[in-house]
Amino acid sequence: MKTTLYIKVIDKLSELLNSREAATMLLDIVRENRSHKTEFDFNDIEFMSRSFADQFHKEVDAIQKNNVSVIEISNANEEIINMLKTVARTQNKTKRDFIKLPVFKYSDSNMLSDYLLSV
Repeated sequence: MKTTLYIKVIDKLSELLNSREAATMLLDIVRENRSHKTEFDFNDIEFMSRSFADQFHKEVDAIQKNNVSVIEISNANEEIINMLKTVARTQNKTKRDFIKLPVFKYSDSNMLSDYLLSV
């Protein structure tokens, strides 16, 4: 088992990270190599979509929970860091508050229109 796996993200994907599939492909490299530590170098990455960040976060979380590898991120610009932090804040499902809202049905479009105008 290698001690550290170094992955320069731009060499594996592109400067635009915009799909869940790309995130999965990137983390598949980690699962295949089974290194103790993995460093993702985000140097020259210009854009990360929320869907990429969401999938990346889920995959990294699963890898770290299974003690496959410790993940480190290096050379990420401020926008990449902010996107990863934003997604990380939305992942904790136990802290979400759900409010049950009533469901209203209308068989007549005029009744629906009246209700919507009253809101």
